[in-house]
Amino acid sequence: MPEGTPPASDRDAQSPGAYHPPSDGRERGRREGYGPPPEGRERGPGAPRDGYGPPPEGRDQRGPRGEGFGGPPPEGRERGPGAPREGYGPPPEGRDQRGPRGEGFGGPPPEGRERGPGAPRDGYGPPPAGREQRDPRPPHPAPAARGDDAQRASIRAAGEPGARPDALHERGPERGPRGDQPPPRRGDGPPPFRFVLADADHKVLLGGGQFRVGDMLPESARATARPIIVKDKTVAYVYSDGAPTPTAQEQKYIDALYNSLWWGIAAAAILATLLGVLLSRGLSRSLSGLTQAVKGMHKGELRQQVEVKGKDEVAALATAFNEMSEQLAQSHEELNASHATIMQQAEQLRELSIRDALTQLYNRRHFDEQANTLFNQAVRHKRPLALVICDIDHFKKINDTYSHATGDVVLRHVGAILRKHMRLSDLVARYGGEEFVMAFPETPGPQAAALCDKLRTLIESYPWHEVHPDLKVTMSMGVYADIAAGSAETMLQKADALLYRAKESGRNRVCFT
Repeated sequence: MPEGTPPASDRDAQSPGAYHPPSDGRERGRREGYGPPPEGRERGPGAPRDGYGPPPEGRDQRGPRGEGFGGPPPEGRERGPGAPREGYGPPPEGRDQRGPRGEGFGGPPPEGRERGPGAPRDGYGPPPAGREQRDPRPPHPAPAARGDDAQRASIRAAGEPGARPDALHERGPERGPRGDQPPPRRGDGPPPFRFVLADADHKVLLGGGQFRVGDMLPESARATARPIIVKDKTVAYVYSDGAPTPTAQEQKYIDALYNSLWWGIAAAAILATLLGVLLSRGLSRSLSGLTQAVKGMHKGELRQQVEVKGKDEVAALATAFNEMSEQLAQSHEELNASHATIMQQAEQLRELSIRDALTQLYNRRHFDEQANTLFNQAVRHKRPLALVICDIDHFKKINDTYSHATGDVVLRHVGAILRKHMRLSDLVARYGGEEFVMAFPETPGPQAAALCDKLRTLIESYPWHEVHPDLKVTMSMGVYADIAAGSAETMLQKADALLYRAKESGRNRVCFT
């Protein structure tokens, strides 16, 4: 036996199959080429795969494994009954001639075995009891009762090497196992998942084992098909039937994927929590200084400084806060200074509006306002009130004799004497020219007259000679202390009448009621 040739038992195991019995009046001769031809047809030596008719033009007859038949051997070679695949020469030593499927021919069968039409792989003996001899390779189905040569030719063309995959899809409703045949259902479980793709005209592009390529999608499938829209234009439709049913191994993979996903989510959540806690603590420490500074500003301490650490957003915020605090403090200080100046000027304006510029006493308008207030309080609380009006004696003569400048000096000195000896609750004002008025709250008439007499004496004894050697100044006064007069103005009129009485009585005296 040549080297590398397997023993007969191995060859028998490798032989794919033997012979099918005829069905529907037709001998199965697709590859083996045995049996009589169908009625009206004759099998020639160069028959094609179905074993009938002459071989194609330019081709010699070869068997399914390449064994040549029906032609002369090449020059110098002789074809024997046990020829190898090219069909020439004797078979290897110790081996008998076998057919392409392992059927033995060209020699007698082994002792005690008889070769029959349904022989097993070694080609001898009947098939096992209860079993039918079949070719292990699934044959293409025979044309169904149509009997036309074009149908059989299409089936043969679909089985030829290099034929288009679509050839099996074009064979009609009886599709072969390699055609577009729906996958079988898995026992009593859910139906298999099918995915169908059709174009915009509902013509099937991908049948998914349910429709043939080029068929029109049924109306029932169109109702549930989902469109594929590209740039506001429907370019295709997708139809699915059933639900994906994973196998046990696939389910394990899915479970492992889910477990990995959940563990990953849990780990990510824990890591995010830890990072959040760490970052929040650092951020809290950074923001605590800003919080304290803001509270200090709320209390009025506008100049606040926060420590700047790093170059992150919190550091930028602290820098901006320090600049803002400094600017705000400077602006507040300038505003306070401006406010103080304004208040001072306002007070000065108020004083100028209520005081006499020469004597620095209150003027008549302010005295009238305050006198009315004092009178109302005295009437409400039934308390005493005395109003006084006084006049410098012969003041016109002083102006004419010693000049108006000397008269102004006299007025200033008289105003100073009156202001110096008044109580804080008393009110004194220059009423006009050389006249002065005074108000003594909580003071009855006799006490007010005694105080006025004291003031008259101080004015008379003042060293006027320092102003001018011949200068003498005296003052006459009228005091009225009856709030029954009805108003402060009426009381002043009564006091003015008493002043004229004092002047008529010789001047330099006090008259009161």
